[in-house]
Amino acid sequence: MILKALFNEEPTLLQQLADGQTTAFTAIYNQYYPELYYLAKRLAADAAPDIVAEVFIQLWTQRKLFENDRHLLAYLRVMTRNACYDLLKKQQRDMQHMRALLHISEQEHEDQYFREIIEGRLFTLIRAEIDQLPPHIREVFKLAYIDGLKNAEIARQLNMKDASVRVRKAEALKILRATLYRTELIIIIKMAVWVNP
Repeated sequence: MILKALFNEEPTLLQQLADGQTTAFTAIYNQYYPELYYLAKRLAADAAPDIVAEVFIQLWTQRKLFENDRHLLAYLRVMTRNACYDLLKKQQRDMQHMRALLHISEQEHEDQYFREIIEGRLFTLIRAEIDQLPPHIREVFKLAYIDGLKNAEIARQLNMKDASVRVRKAEALKILRATLYRTELIIIIKMAVWVNP
């Protein structure tokens, strides 16, 4: 600055930019925007305007003094290219995250479907086993566990003693546990074969 004042030289556009003069920034913006936009458009498509705008914001906020126009243009090109690559990397990471989430979602859907199949089959098997119980035990079991009646209510309805209701419920549970334990093992074996043929 002192030497320029001694020789009474006007500061260059680059010096004016470094000094924060908006007219210099506007001139540089108008001169280099088309080239940077074209570069960003080739690399990052629709994100080009935002990328170039961000590059010029950084140029303005850094207030860097460039040696010459070629140095400035090289700097702007590198900034634009790097911003495009950063965006592409981010998009690729986002896509990988989306794929991972989609895979997890599909896996959860398959697991839910698999559980529903098992529950449906178990429910069918349980109903079939309940229907196989001896009639006097089946009636008590249904009143207790399907209709939700208490022992005293069942005893009144069937005209029997409370102790008899308890004995029949215990017999029903004992039979069903043994049968369903065998059935559960069969289902586990079948499902293991189904999943890993």
